[in-house]
Order: sequence, then C-alpha cells, then structure tokens
Amino acid sequence: MRKLVPVLLILLIPLVVAEAQNPFSWLEDSIKGLTEAAIELLDVLKSSALMIARALSGTLIALGLVLWGTDIFGYKGKRLIIAGLVMLFIVEMI
Repeated sequence: MRKLVPVLLILLIPLVVAEAQNPFSWLEDSIKGLTEAAIELLDVLKSSALMIARALSGTLIALGLVLWGTDIFGYKGKRLIIAGLVMLFIVEMI
C-alpha cells in the first residue's frame, strides 16, 4: 500500500496541472455554444425578414399598379410602385 501511494501521486500530478492551466474550460464551452445558438437564431430571423420584405414589396407594387391603372388614387399608386421597387432593390442587395 505504501508503494502504491507515490505511484498514484505521480499519475495524478499531470491531471492536476492540466486542469490548473485552464480551470474555466467548461465556461468557455458554454459560451461558445450560446454564441453559436445566437448566430443560428439571427440567421433564421434574417431569412424570415427578407422573405416577408420580398412579399411586402411585391404587394406594394401590385397595389400601386391597381391604384395607378384605375386612376382612383393615381399619385398614391405611383408612390406605392416606387416604394415597392426601392424596397425590392434594397432587399435584393442584402
């Protein structure tokens, strides 16, 4: 038993030294996981916002064409068409 204690101490010293070099490795892994999850969430939000913006710009253009073509609200129709085209251009640039 007395011979076993020094051998165990010799085997445990590298483990203690390795843990002492980076005692917060579990925290780094947690932070890395949180940042990756946040990036994925932002990617999903970005793609959803772009899809909604494309649909909205198409709706603005169509509604503007109807208003301008029927001459009910010609000026507002032109403004809706221009706004829809600008919005579509910006969304496609992103």
